[in-house]
Amino acid sequence: MNFQAITERFKNMMQQKAKGLSNASQPPESFPFYHQIRQLSQEPWTYEDPELQDMAMSVLPLEKLFEEATKRENDGNGLWGYQDYLIQSLLSWFKHEFFSWVNSPKCESCQSDTHLIGASRPNAEESFQGCNNVEVYQCNTCSHQQRFPRYNKVRPLLHSRKGRCGEWACCFTFLCRALGSRARWVWNAEDHVWTEVYSFKQNRWVHVDSCEESFDQPLIYEQGWGKKMSYCIGFSIDSVRDVSSRYIRNPENGNPRNRCPEYVIEHVIRSLNEEFRSPLTADDRSKLLDEDKREKEELLSYRKQEDVTSALPARQTGSDDWKRVRGEGGK
Repeated sequence: MNFQAITERFKNMMQQKAKGLSNASQPPESFPFYHQIRQLSQEPWTYEDPELQDMAMSVLPLEKLFEEATKRENDGNGLWGYQDYLIQSLLSWFKHEFFSWVNSPKCESCQSDTHLIGASRPNAEESFQGCNNVEVYQCNTCSHQQRFPRYNKVRPLLHSRKGRCGEWACCFTFLCRALGSRARWVWNAEDHVWTEVYSFKQNRWVHVDSCEESFDQPLIYEQGWGKKMSYCIGFSIDSVRDVSSRYIRNPENGNPRNRCPEYVIEHVIRSLNEEFRSPLTADDRSKLLDEDKREKEELLSYRKQEDVTSALPARQTGSDDWKRVRGEGGK
């Protein structure tokens, strides 16, 4: 990183800090982003439903995944543990055998290509299944119109097994939990979501993107996709963290963090962690506080360096036009 970039980054940090101090008299609850973070924090709790986890056991090829994880561990170099290899095996199966990407659905009448013509409100059944919006497509051949509900709940996704990054991350993060891993659902303000899984072997949270079959490649968005980002926040049932600096290393690749002063984010994350951890034992809370300190040091260390990873791929999923509109077409 050159001197000019460091100077500019320092100036931006000081401006954000000054802005936060000047607005500190405003209660955090007065900012809409405070409430959005609280709402987003409820996503991982939906993965804890015992009935849903029983459903996961009925769809997961457990014997295959365990055998593959054992093989990966035997062939590995000792850097990862068995649970890490199990997640890698799940990642491969999920990408290639279980879930499907949908740019536009095939016509349900004649199987021809379709094009988007608009949106519609979800009907009663779709709403009950957790659908917030419905895309409407028309067949290019027979003009048949059909609905494509965008579900953000696990249950219908275990049946449909299709969607875009929101559906992929929701279902994959849930399956990580069903296999016993500590998992985070990571929300990005620029309309992408992915997963982090805790590695007990390496004592850190590891980036996993099921859409791209990407494991421990946190710079894939910045350096591979060429995506500019502002906020990346990870949510689990015992850990909420602003993990933006794990994914945004070069200040030129960062969008402005202007949804609220920084003290608001710090406040809501601290309060959520206190709430989520209050039912735990004192020993478990202490362990999580130690983990918080390690992760804080890790995230702070990224501000002192500019990592460059060679040959990170451009985005694989999505049509070229869709990726270009989203600023994810690669550098």
